[in-house]
Amino acid sequence: MRCRGPARPAAALAAARRRLRSDAGVSSMEWALLTPVLILVLLAVVQFTMVFHARQVALAAAQSGARVARTQPVGGGWQDAAVAKATGDIDHIGPHLISGLHVDTGEVNDERWVQVSGTAVQVIPFMTFHVSQRSQGPIECFRPDVGAGVACQRGAGR
Repeated sequence: MRCRGPARPAAALAAARRRLRSDAGVSSMEWALLTPVLILVLLAVVQFTMVFHARQVALAAAQSGARVARTQPVGGGWQDAAVAKATGDIDHIGPHLISGLHVDTGEVNDERWVQVSGTAVQVIPFMTFHVSQRSQGPIECFRPDVGAGVACQRGAGR
């Protein structure tokens, strides 16, 4: 069997030195090329974390606004109370977390809804993420124990 490579140890040592000299500084060059990529990945992780957090805050505000809207009596005025509650919650949790905040309310049949929308914080330039969350539920109706039980239905007080 024949061995590959130099027959003398001195020649093997010289060949190893030549290989090491040709690779000198390569790891520095690799880091110099990979650092911008790593920073971009880190910024992307932070950006998507902020978008997720903004969605959670918008959902919490929509739920609290819908909770207020559902418990208000039938008639006008519940929209302002729901918008004030949702906006107040976002101002309390993080006023700079969602920009261009817009709160919508509505009523369909016997359900009321609140929708909170806006734009999440921008960490990476030129990347904007729109956030919109909606919560809805049936109108809470507290009926008296006596009488016909129509105190909270539409047109019952007229």
